[in-house]
Amino acid sequence: MPTPSASSKLRQVTAPHAPSSPVVRAIDVGFGLVKLTVNDDDGVNIIHFPSMAIPADASAVRSLGTRRRDTYDVPVNGALFEVGRDVGLAQAGGSFGRDVTDEFYRGTIYEALTKGALRYMAEAGDTHIDLLVLGLPVNQYNDAARRDYLRAHYEGEIDVGEGKKVTVNKVIVQAQPMGGYAAIGEELDELNAVITRTGGALEPLQSADDLDDLSVLMVDPGEHTLDWLLIQQGSINPRASGAASDAGRHRVVRAVQESLAADVGRPLGPAVMPRINEALRAGKPVKLSGTAHALDRFEPVVMSVVEDSINRMVDGLRDAHEIIDLIVLVGGHPERYRDVLAQRFPAIPVFVMPEPMAANVRGFQMIGEALAEG
Repeated sequence: MPTPSASSKLRQVTAPHAPSSPVVRAIDVGFGLVKLTVNDDDGVNIIHFPSMAIPADASAVRSLGTRRRDTYDVPVNGALFEVGRDVGLAQAGGSFGRDVTDEFYRGTIYEALTKGALRYMAEAGDTHIDLLVLGLPVNQYNDAARRDYLRAHYEGEIDVGEGKKVTVNKVIVQAQPMGGYAAIGEELDELNAVITRTGGALEPLQSADDLDDLSVLMVDPGEHTLDWLLIQQGSINPRASGAASDAGRHRVVRAVQESLAADVGRPLGPAVMPRINEALRAGKPVKLSGTAHALDRFEPVVMSVVEDSINRMVDGLRDAHEIIDLIVLVGGHPERYRDVLAQRFPAIPVFVMPEPMAANVRGFQMIGEALAEG
């Protein structure tokens, strides 16, 4: 059976627990990547796989040379979906395998991805989880019915395919950027360096406890939404927190795809989007039909999307930007958002969490362990 390779690990979260400790795991299902914590010999680590679920093809060849494709078939509503680290190899034609709508968290693909994450946990030896932490974008989290749905749907015995089951005793749901906030205290040295360079009113922090005295704006530019949380005295200010739909990476990729299609003179289908996405992340040309297309000429298009998304967030803050002490970015691609925010608010430190893609799920694991031990 496939197992997560070392290259998929992002960061060790905790050392091995005593055998009697509660088993806590976390899953952050984003529109682009699923991040999750798994057990291994070193303790609890973070791995990830693409947020793609492809209808399973029983006749497909799953071997890659001497090894099996690192995917699993998981059941959802009587059908099987292939998910996992190598799921891109199952993609064909116009099958994008993603759901980038506001109903994502009630949908078939979300369920397949969550069950895929649980399957990775089961393969790592965790078939009984005492506490599972799940995340939602801010606008979804603010809907109590959505939180209740996730708790009801993922507590109990979950069939994760091929005769394997995972039992989850309890589910708690967090707003996604809250995970990043919980992990800030581990990065004080790097944070203080940014505070010092900014030269504004905020002084370097003496300890993580100092965060409770600040108004911290958490910004999470995700695949579909731009989420933000204003956290004051360690608690969310709901009136100044929110999310903007179609304001994340998918909109950037779509804008570049449309501009590229106009350049090459032919339509480009949804299967091209992951390739454009990876080319943008790597700062390399995208290869289509044997031709390399440089994407740097579309930088004005990208920045126009980012600036519009930041404007929507500032409007949603309802003038609360006047009281912000610190801005912290998480998510898989925060650099352009950092640059726009630093230009917009030059006296406020703008800090990108190390390994920002994993920051939320790392914080979820920390929150879960604190609750389980408490």
